[in-house]
Amino acid sequence: MLGLKSTLKALVCGAFFLASVSAQASASTLPNVGVSAEFPNAIPGLTPDLISGDANDIKVTFRNTGKTDLKVNLMVGTVAEPTDFNTIIRNLTAYKYSTTVKAESTLILDYTIKMEHPSREVGLTIMADLMDSSKNHFPIVVYNSTVNFTEPAQSWIDLQLIFLYVLIAGIFAAIGMFIKDAMAPETKTAKKKTPAMTPEERAAALEKMKELDEDWIPEHHKKSPRVTKRR
Repeated sequence: MLGLKSTLKALVCGAFFLASVSAQASASTLPNVGVSAEFPNAIPGLTPDLISGDANDIKVTFRNTGKTDLKVNLMVGTVAEPTDFNTIIRNLTAYKYSTTVKAESTLILDYTIKMEHPSREVGLTIMADLMDSSKNHFPIVVYNSTVNFTEPAQSWIDLQLIFLYVLIAGIFAAIGMFIKDAMAPETKTAKKKTPAMTPEERAAALEKMKELDEDWIPEHHKKSPRVTKRR
């Protein structure tokens, strides 16, 4: 797999080199095309940043001020040491577009750079291959300066981290409640004692219990039956 990738990169670089040689040999005049590159979140006057591992979309603007249409064939780039652009760190992906820039018009295309690299300054070169109606190739420099690779910003919103914090807080809360319950003094429920009765009160209560409520007894049942004595 690595051999195939290396072969494809070599073919792309070789084709681009042959195209540039063909342009220099066959083209009498270069096309009237202006080109600029706009980096995402770039601050004017400062070195552009590329986020390591993320897809960095660079907007490349082609301004065709000539009278003939031109076709953007492809764009390719390299990352090199900032002090020596001939010391290549990595060849970037070659994107084929085959998009026409009409005469006296503007075309904007995206060139994406996605690679992981430690945070430091590097040299970046982006080249575009233009082609006219006669299939003459014109290599043009899109960008040839330094950029800074930076680490992606860490998000404060991490669901796993929040869940971990909640779990730890719950454990500490449970431990605190256990310690509080263990150290709190035990409270006993006081039982209400019924005051003791005096002998007189006890006798009066027994006497009342012996008395019958005769209000509900019929009158004929209240009289004692007569007992007939037999001789």
